[in-house]
Order: sequence, then C-alpha cells, then structure tokens
Amino acid sequence: MFLGEFQHSVDTKGRLAIPARFRSKIERGAVLTRGVESCLFVYPLGTWEQKARELDAAILDPRQRRMVERRFFGQAFECELDSQGRIVVPARFRQYAGLNGEAVVVGTRDRFEIWSPAEWERYLDETEQIDLSTLQLPF
Repeated sequence: MFLGEFQHSVDTKGRLAIPARFRSKIERGAVLTRGVESCLFVYPLGTWEQKARELDAAILDPRQRRMVERRFFGQAFECELDSQGRIVVPARFRQYAGLNGEAVVVGTRDRFEIWSPAEWERYLDETEQIDLSTLQLPF
C-alpha cells in the first residue's frame, strides 16, 4: 500500500527519486500514465494488469471503453527503477503535470501520484472544506 506525501526534485533529464518505502512495491516494474487531474499515476505492474482486467466490467459501453483505453493505456509508459531508486518521467508527462524541477509524490493506496507542488497545494485547498462525513467510510 502506498501512503504519505514526499517532496522530491526532478532533474533536467526527467529523473525523479521514488520514496524509499515505495521502491520495493515497484521492483518488478511500473506503469506511468496521465492522471484524472493534472497529475501522473504510477501503478505497480501487477496492479496495472489487474486494472486492465477490471476495465471490461467497469465500462460496458464499447465507445467509452475505447476512449478510456486510449487515454490511459495508449499514453502509458513502462518504467523501471534505476540503481539510485529513480524513474525517468518523459518530457510529455512532465509538461502535462507541470513538473518544473520539483514534484510531490503522494501515496494513494494502490498507486502513487506525482504532482507539481503548486497543483497539489491548489488541490488540497479546493478539497479541504468538503465534508466527508456523508460518505460511508470504513474508518
């Protein structure tokens, strides 16, 4: 499970250090794709394959499913950790997420997300006042 929030730098080659506690979960590889908001999603390879299997049951309309497949799978990028525990974030992904030298890595249960610090703070500000007490949360 991915938990926590971490500040990391992105070097000029697009290399981003992955938090040490996340590394063991992506040793077999990971998939990087555009997130729903202006962030990036990183899934361990096994979790990504499971999400792919669940997609047919989740979206019954074939046109909508193709749209989702093109957006999330067609633009996905397989990545591996280098010897220093970093992944390479391609330029098109850095541009999409607005990563300019700094990134926030956020654990979100079965994946982690990569945000620009400004977008992450904006998201937190926008959602902080939402009342979660109306949701059926298990805790």
